[in-house]
Amino acid sequence: MANKVPISLLSHHPINRSIYSLSSIDALMSSIDEMGLLQPLVIDQNNHVISGNRRLKAIQNLGWKSVSVEQLSVHDDEVVPLIVSYNHQRVKTNKEVLQEYQAMEKAIGGGQGRRNDLLNPTCATSGTSSRNPRTRDVIAEKIGMSSSQLGRLLFIHSNNPKYIELIDDGELTINKAYQHLQDGHKYTFAHGENRNPNDFYNTPYRMTEHLLRVENFDKSLSVCEPATGNDGITNVLRKNWKPELITSYDMERDFFQDTNSYDYIITNPPFSQAIEFIHQAKRLAKNKFCLLLPLNYLHGKKRYEEVYTDTLYGLARVHVFTRSILMNDDPMRADGKVPAGMLVFAWYVFENGYREAPQITWIDNGDDLY
Repeated sequence: MANKVPISLLSHHPINRSIYSLSSIDALMSSIDEMGLLQPLVIDQNNHVISGNRRLKAIQNLGWKSVSVEQLSVHDDEVVPLIVSYNHQRVKTNKEVLQEYQAMEKAIGGGQGRRNDLLNPTCATSGTSSRNPRTRDVIAEKIGMSSSQLGRLLFIHSNNPKYIELIDDGELTINKAYQHLQDGHKYTFAHGENRNPNDFYNTPYRMTEHLLRVENFDKSLSVCEPATGNDGITNVLRKNWKPELITSYDMERDFFQDTNSYDYIITNPPFSQAIEFIHQAKRLAKNKFCLLLPLNYLHGKKRYEEVYTDTLYGLARVHVFTRSILMNDDPMRADGKVPAGMLVFAWYVFENGYREAPQITWIDNGDDLY
């Protein structure tokens, strides 16, 4: 039965804080302000919030004085499974999934008689007796992920934990990161030990020509390329704009310190700073800006919350290249052709004042490969 209690008496459960971040609070505040709380918070006997920590933060920010709660008497060994259960449907980062696993493993005593298959995703689940399931299988079911996929995450975290952040940022998929580690760094990624200073990679000029073919630009307006590198994009711009309308620079100027306004920005940004480039481009580009990024930049919790929920300067169009390419720092060929690779790229077009759902089109770049 729900009762109203003063919000000043409530606090976030410390275990919840150790597993989950309090994300998307502004959006939640707007929803609560419009519709109210649809369900009471769930608290324990110590007034720690078991379910509803994001809602608690939102209503605190809204200035609420009291809130409806359902109070449970919770034993210490029940806390973690209960918190994870209440967050079963939550959209979680892979980092949060791993933190769920670690908390659950400790709670159910997974450290006793620990088996190597907890960190080896290649061990078959089918050979495990249903009467004696592995710790990983039990936890995977509780957190809503397949045991094999959880195993891959554990393997990646064990071998290179930095990859987890790259997966959450959308620069890698779980399967590609796992394969990369399994194959002894066979593949080239724009990060880690293979990463060049400032993520420097040449942009084949055909990719910019495709953009100018599918996007409308007023060539009497100004355009900026703030990560020009070897001028792969800028050389194409010079064929279409008057020189006095083009601004291009790279390491000699700091894009994040630029205060000038431009009608358009067209660039292939450093992968590791894509979100920062998007935020700065929204400040400087009066009409629209176009970023060349991997297609998997469409997903990622952080990117969704910080970029794609914007209804003032929204993502208007995504022009997807049909063939994956290898983008590296090798000299560009005169014919503009590139080798096939692992990543599919797309032009992301953000338009000032765009508030609708983004449109997706495809660019057939099959003739661009050699």
